[in-house]
Amino acid sequence: MLRPIALIVAAILLAALLVKFNIASGSALIEVTSAIKSYYLATTQRLDEWIDAYFNQAEAIERLREENQRLKEDQVVSNAFAAEIINLSKLKGYETPPKFRARIVRALSYAELPDMRKIIIDYADLKPTEVKGLIYNNEAAGIVVDSVGGYAKALLNGDSACSYSVYIGEEKTPGIVMGRSEQEMIVRYIPAWMSVKEGDEVVTNGLDGIFFAGVKVGKVTKVNRLNAYIEAIVKPYYAAFNPDYFYIVETSD
Repeated sequence: MLRPIALIVAAILLAALLVKFNIASGSALIEVTSAIKSYYLATTQRLDEWIDAYFNQAEAIERLREENQRLKEDQVVSNAFAAEIINLSKLKGYETPPKFRARIVRALSYAELPDMRKIIIDYADLKPTEVKGLIYNNEAAGIVVDSVGGYAKALLNGDSACSYSVYIGEEKTPGIVMGRSEQEMIVRYIPAWMSVKEGDEVVTNGLDGIFFAGVKVGKVTKVNRLNAYIEAIVKPYYAAFNPDYFYIVETSD
């Protein structure tokens, strides 16, 4: 019992030092703080589950928890990849549907204080040069870009380095969406002759391999017509300041 308490106190003291001295980043520091927070979150979660099991019917609670988790993962896969599955099903000779699984990941800490758009998540399977899409509540939330020890660094939608390919509106006008601020994104490189208007919905098109087609991103709030291109200002659906759990959807053999 004393060990978890000691780790919790250590985590609190370390967090206070980070804020006081404005320590921004560093791979070794991120690994240590992420490990402490991961252990703390896992310990408190196990304690909550033990209390539930003790004061309620443990078998029923566990069954419902597993069923709820499975339904959530199925919903993420179905909603996020519905457009992709429909497109693939139209191909001649297409017999075996792709196998997807939703991998739940947890936000552990901010990667570079005071920037709240870069976070560390408990994901250890990111390959070198690989970029994966991050989903929250069936909406595009950001991208996973770098491995940091046994964890990974993710950029949320507002970060300027967060970008992925999208379609706009019913005509599927292509473009590249990029972070601009916590409440705003911008789609660039839209061909000048194509149609874009306020209120159009923006979804991922899957052509960059980060997301599959059909994940919702946001809605167009303003259109700027330049000489060679059109730019569209987008209000993203996901713009949370307190990141918690996300999904990464993976393909399985």
